[in-house]
Amino acid sequence: MARLLLGTAISRRYVLIRAIGQGGVSTVYAAVDAAEGRTRAIKVLAAGADAGREAMITDRLRHPGVPRVFEYGEAPLPDGTVAPYLVLELLRGVPLGRRLSRGPLPWREAARIAATTADVLTVAHCRGVVHRDLSARNVMLTPTGPKLIDFGLATAARRATTPAWSHPRSMFADDVYSLGVLLYEMVTGRSPYPPAIAATVRAAGRTAHLAPTPVLAVPGLPSRLRDLVRACMAKTPHLRPAAKDVALDLWGLLSTPEGTPIV
Repeated sequence: MARLLLGTAISRRYVLIRAIGQGGVSTVYAAVDAAEGRTRAIKVLAAGADAGREAMITDRLRHPGVPRVFEYGEAPLPDGTVAPYLVLELLRGVPLGRRLSRGPLPWREAARIAATTADVLTVAHCRGVVHRDLSARNVMLTPTGPKLIDFGLATAARRATTPAWSHPRSMFADDVYSLGVLLYEMVTGRSPYPPAIAATVRAAGRTAHLAPTPVLAVPGLPSRLRDLVRACMAKTPHLRPAAKDVALDLWGLLSTPEGTPIV
């Protein structure tokens, strides 16, 4: 979608000051809230998109690892069209993808980012939400910790019975597979997919073209972490651990003091 001119006022209140991200059907801007004098992030969606759905899914989580949603609606634009929009917490930091462009992360840093992300997925899955687009571009590294962003492709299930959601269990397992891919990328600095098709696979959705369960030959990488990545990336969905178990394993691994031998 085309970018709006800086200085455009959304809903006569949020003045756009710079573009900070763009996807196929949305652009995110930093904006000044003229009513409160604060800076916010404004996600402007393509005409016809449902801003309310994304806002309600994001707000359902209420987790510190997810940006806050303040408002959503539809705003008339200077060209006469109407654009759906969300007003979000403006995050300070860099996308994980940008950090990975400089190479792999130390395993403890990678495990801490993955553990926090697994915590968010645990809450999401408990509340019937599947993110469906977990990747390095949708994790922000901020001074207060990693944040999982962009629930534009997420789905929210209805509770079919008291203990179960209407989502197939395999959909939650797809998020865990993507978390395994993310952890693989962080500790190796590369995609598990062949370079010639990596970008295509990312665009099409990772779980549609599963990478081979990886062998992680990374010096100094604890075998427990290596085995966890392999479990998350198991080709059979029901063999993958739940997000809560991934989080527990990672936090347990991180609780081992530095310098202590870890197998």
